[in-house]
Amino acid sequence: MAIDIFHHGKDSNEFTVFETLNWKYELLKADAVPAGFQWLLPHGFTKFMLLELIAAVIVFLMVVPVVRRLRSGEPPRGIWANAIEGLLLFIRDEVARPAIPDKHDDHHEGHDHGDHAPAVKDDRDNVEHVHRADYYLPLLWTLFLFILVCNLLGMLPFSASPTSSLMVTGVLSLITFVVIHTAGVKNNGWSGYAKSFVPKIEGDDAIMKILRPVIVVGVTAIEIMSLFIRNFVLAVRLFANMVGGHAAQFLVLLFIQMIGVAAEANTPGANLMFWPVAAGSTVLVVAMSMLELFVALLQAYVFTMLTATFIGLAVAPEH
Repeated sequence: MAIDIFHHGKDSNEFTVFETLNWKYELLKADAVPAGFQWLLPHGFTKFMLLELIAAVIVFLMVVPVVRRLRSGEPPRGIWANAIEGLLLFIRDEVARPAIPDKHDDHHEGHDHGDHAPAVKDDRDNVEHVHRADYYLPLLWTLFLFILVCNLLGMLPFSASPTSSLMVTGVLSLITFVVIHTAGVKNNGWSGYAKSFVPKIEGDDAIMKILRPVIVVGVTAIEIMSLFIRNFVLAVRLFANMVGGHAAQFLVLLFIQMIGVAAEANTPGANLMFWPVAAGSTVLVVAMSMLELFVALLQAYVFTMLTATFIGLAVAPEH
């Protein structure tokens, strides 16, 4: 019987609990989508869509009570509230603010950034300055928590990781692409942002005068291509790590089935090796699962950190 090692990471219109017992629950298929909604659900309602909705609800339930408590000024109470607030503050203080320079850090004081962040006012105005990175915190917090929950859902029995689909990571990357370049235009203006991709080549000797147009055109072309390459790599990195982790665990567990088939076929030595192989594979998969927990957190952090870095490069290219 052919075995698909990527079954756990594939999207479908069925939610499988026990495949061997044929415990499957059919979701909405494409041909069952009501007329007028087929543009919204061209492939029907799939397993990954269901898991993404579950992840969104979990993130909502995680964050909203903590944010309401913070708005009221009430200190967090309990392990759960402190853990969530710690994650949010970590993203703000260790990811967003170091990666996105504040407005008063810009070297060109007379440049009209067009940012919606309030200007730094005199202390006598009694107005607290808002760090420019704080305006992008809702996006960064949502990305981090949503990706983290989606990654962790794949660790649950009978579930899967929506982030093991390139379509899901591609949409997340597309959202960051739009925000990054909108922020760049908003802070620098159309002309200022466009000029940030053109290198400034110094030197007035004869050779430099000949090479300058070639260098400027070449570097500008590379910078423009990098706009799309960076976000493409952002999507592929998350997708590849999640698929690779699940595939590696499946391959290790496959050794148990292989030695079991060999034992049933009375292959010499197979019966003797069955229990050592089964025990070794199980221990290795448990260890790999612990590593997967770390990878789930790491990949959510990396995606968020790179998004913040790209926003920082867009809003303050002089840095």
